[in-house]
Amino acid sequence: MAEKDHYHFRVEDGVGVVTLNRPDRLNAVNWDLATDLVELFRGLRRRDEVRVIVLTGAGRAFCSGGDAEWLSGGSDRGIPGLSAAVLERYQRKTPAGPFAEFTRMIVEVEKPVIAAIAGPAMGAGLAYALACDRRFADRTARLCAAMVRLGFSPDCGITWLLPRVTSLSTALMMVETGNILDAEAAHRAGLVDELVDEGQALPAALAYAKKLAAGPSVAIDLARRCVLKALTGTLDEILDYEAVAGTMSAHTEDAAEGTKAFVEKRKPVFKGR
Repeated sequence: MAEKDHYHFRVEDGVGVVTLNRPDRLNAVNWDLATDLVELFRGLRRRDEVRVIVLTGAGRAFCSGGDAEWLSGGSDRGIPGLSAAVLERYQRKTPAGPFAEFTRMIVEVEKPVIAAIAGPAMGAGLAYALACDRRFADRTARLCAAMVRLGFSPDCGITWLLPRVTSLSTALMMVETGNILDAEAAHRAGLVDELVDEGQALPAALAYAKKLAAGPSVAIDLARRCVLKALTGTLDEILDYEAVAGTMSAHTEDAAEGTKAFVEKRKPVFKGR
C-alpha cells in the first residue's frame, strides 16, 4: 500500500483503491491533496497492472468538498477575490487549480473509475463522484452541489456533469438551491447507480471493479473512450472513431482469446493485453 497523510492507495486484483484520508474534515480537499490526487491519477494512466480504479473516502464521508479554510481565503494559498496572497502564474490562468484538474484526470485516466460513496459527497466531492463511470452508495450518502450555500457559483465541472447524469431540471435545482439529496432521492434522480446497505458501498464497488479488471481491459478502455467522445461528437464522427477503436482492439491478445473461447464454447481468460 502506498500512503500519504491525506490519501491511501493499494492495488487488489487489478483494482487500484484510492481512499481520501482526512476523516476529521470529512475528507474535504485542500490544495495539497488535490495536487497529489492529480499526480496519482496521471501516474495510474500508465500503470498496466491497475485496470480499474475505485475512489472512496475514509470514515464518515466520501468527500465534503473543498476545505473551508482554503475557501475562506485564510490559508497560505491564495484564492481569487478572497485573499491578498499573491497568486502564482498557474493559478491566475486556472483559479481552481488542481481542484478542477482532478475532475479532468478522473476522465483522462483512461480506465474505469468507480465511486464508493458513504456519507456526504458535496461540492467538489459531488463533482468527483459524477465524473466516475458508476456510483455505488450506501444509505448514509448525502449528495449536494454545495457551492451556492457558501455564496459561490459551481465549479469542478459540476455544471457539465450534472445534466448529463440526471435531468436538466434536477441539475438546475441542485446548483440553484444547494439542497441536500438523501441516498434514496439521489438514487431516484439517477445520481446513484447502485444503492446498497450501510457499510456495503466499498465492497459492492470493489466487486464490480474486479469484474471489469478481469475483462479485456484494452477493449473496455476504448469503449469507455468512445462513449465519452459521443457526448460531444456527431454520429458520423463516432462511427469513424468506433471503427478505429475496433481495429485497435482487434490487434490485442484478448481479442484473439475471446474469439477462440467463443468458438471453443468456453469462458475466455483475458490478460489485459
